[in-house]
Amino acid sequence: MLASRLSRDMLRYFDWPLLIMVLLISLFGMICIFAATTTSVQEVPATIAETLSTQPTYYPRLHLAWIFIGLAVMSVVVYFSYEFYGSMPNAFYIINILMLLFVLLTQTAGRGGMTAFVRVSSSSERTFQPSEFGKFMIIIALSKPMSERTRTIKSIKDAIPMVLYVVLPLVFIIMQPDVGTALVYIAVLIIMLFVSGTSWKLIGAVLATIAVIAIPAWYLFTSSGNNFRITRILMWLHPEDYPDEARQVINAQIAIGSGGLFGKGIVSVGSFASLGYISDDHTDFIFAIVCEAFGMVGGISLVAAYIVMIVYMLIQAMRCSDNLGSYMIIGVASMFIFHVVENICMVIGLLPVTGIPLPFVSYGGSNMITNMVCIGLVENVIMRDRYHKSRRIINPARAVAL
Repeated sequence: MLASRLSRDMLRYFDWPLLIMVLLISLFGMICIFAATTTSVQEVPATIAETLSTQPTYYPRLHLAWIFIGLAVMSVVVYFSYEFYGSMPNAFYIINILMLLFVLLTQTAGRGGMTAFVRVSSSSERTFQPSEFGKFMIIIALSKPMSERTRTIKSIKDAIPMVLYVVLPLVFIIMQPDVGTALVYIAVLIIMLFVSGTSWKLIGAVLATIAVIAIPAWYLFTSSGNNFRITRILMWLHPEDYPDEARQVINAQIAIGSGGLFGKGIVSVGSFASLGYISDDHTDFIFAIVCEAFGMVGGISLVAAYIVMIVYMLIQAMRCSDNLGSYMIIGVASMFIFHVVENICMVIGLLPVTGIPLPFVSYGGSNMITNMVCIGLVENVIMRDRYHKSRRIINPARAVAL
């Protein structure tokens, strides 16, 4: 195995533009979280010092802490070669399954009645979400077999191994029940299948197979208890029939419109954020606060930043000389694509509410660390691929780039 550990020579090829983009989006997220958690004011504070002294900073400070923790974990991911991770996909897959089973056995309640969280200790209210970390593991588990294929997937028989990799953790996640994260797993699988050259008809058959298994499981584990997820779909289709349940989305849309072109500012009199009119506005509905505080210009700028980041990763995937590395980058990009599209569309009412956070902007330790770990995997691939090219290292296991 080539250069399994990080060397000083490799650091010359570290991709700083990608990391800078991630850090800028994350720091902007900290500002937006501050705006989302402000309290009601009679007048706008005159100075930054007055703003910081009169407004709560608990969640922004935690967000900053998660950024640093995420960077520390990212450095560990970068240290070992991505080929090392790719050499043990089954181990990552089994760890993911065991974590999801542990969640089901512990049954720690979290947001929205989900049991997708594990409490750090019996005396602490802090939790973490194993299904978030599972995204990184499923990307590795899918990348390895896809990179080793010598021909495109042309039949459902060829696709079955990939589908099985996703179906089992998918069922466990739905049992929590966490449909939003389950959809992320499906999106990663579908985009990676599409990139591999699989036909749309076969992708449709894969989706139908997953639906046959997942939908009954989802219905079984929601109809027996709190079926608010079914209500969310009905609320999305007919919001006028659910005035109480749809208040979150309606207020979010009003907040977006009230921001105008340039926004009301981080702290403003009578803002939806300060009055608490939007629940989860510092987590899942942070985009509404982005637009209220920074206006249409801020919202479009954030979307543009995501587009640049994702397109940059896809370009690096096409340039990569190793199929395994290319699929890993594509898997990470797929995860971010779904998160951004689903989160923004649910906030503006184009899709049902699923509880998907906005990457690097929404508050959440598990999500931030997972995102940083995935960025670390991308940095790992880019850096080592450039290093191998510069040294003209020829590895028989390497294939033609996608």
